[in-house]
Amino acid sequence: MIDALHSRYIIDGVPQEINPAGILASVMDKVPEAQHPCGTILDETFDPAPGRINLDPSALEHYLKAVMGASGRLSVPFAAPSTRGRVAAALIDTMWRSGNFYLDDLHLTAKWSFDESKVGDMAAFYASVEAAADYIDTLRLSLRRVSCETGSFDVHFATPFSGAPLLVDNTLHPDPQSWVVYLPFDTSDYHLGNSLLSQVLHLSGGLAPQVSDADYLMDCFEVVREFAQDGILLSAATVHEGGLYAALGRMASDGIGVDADISGIMRSCGEEDPVKVLFGEVPGAVIQIRDVDFDYVDAEFLLQDVAFFPLGHPSSDGKLHMNHSAVSGIQTILESLIQNAEGED
Repeated sequence: MIDALHSRYIIDGVPQEINPAGILASVMDKVPEAQHPCGTILDETFDPAPGRINLDPSALEHYLKAVMGASGRLSVPFAAPSTRGRVAAALIDTMWRSGNFYLDDLHLTAKWSFDESKVGDMAAFYASVEAAADYIDTLRLSLRRVSCETGSFDVHFATPFSGAPLLVDNTLHPDPQSWVVYLPFDTSDYHLGNSLLSQVLHLSGGLAPQVSDADYLMDCFEVVREFAQDGILLSAATVHEGGLYAALGRMASDGIGVDADISGIMRSCGEEDPVKVLFGEVPGAVIQIRDVDFDYVDAEFLLQDVAFFPLGHPSSDGKLHMNHSAVSGIQTILESLIQNAEGED
């Protein structure tokens, strides 16, 4: 399978100037050597169907149950953005692990799977390699090891600390005054293409989050990792597969849920569809902090120019209460005052 790294590629009838091994050489000191003489791989890309994926906002709990039992899988048409999302998620996962490190201390390993006989898999592999190398290089990190195996197209990334013991709890603490806070680690718009939700509902097409702002990820990583090391975080979870709602679902346990409001996220990104915000797989994090630390956390995020969204507080019924509105509470109060004033003589 390593020979796929060194083969010549012709995709959609266009010869590619460089093979995957040459692409990875920009982020690897030593690319695995070819085991046999390598030939030419011809393949075609799959373009996603145009249009939006529109789902029912009243079915959020049903959608959550569907994704909680699902396993992630990349979709061939979205190989490039999904690969960048997997890189980001692997790095975010590492923040919750024990060890004396920051982002600059990390490197990555990658494992690709693909079926050479399946139309679209090798084009997806090529696009995935390009996306991984470019994103990792922009993050100023390196790729130390690569492996390939037969299977449905997929890719997984890990860091040296991926298996280290947890430094931060991954379930919510029962502190009703504490804050549950959401941070997207990319500036991408929210889309449902290639999400776990679209997979379990057997939906294809649409758009996927682009996940391309490596500089912003670095800013987010720096400040949140310091919080983890300094004991500021009561609990934390990575937001990626399944989206924000699934991350909150994984954090809820032992009768501890959360009363959350995503109105601020929706207003910030100009998105009217709560399904996209809750299930779109923009890499990010959910953190739980003590109320006494809120002002300090707020100041640090402001200093680093990192956007964060206080969602609400833990609840004692073990359920996820998800509120959303396109209009802010302050705006509602102002509109009410204006209407009352207009009604007076």
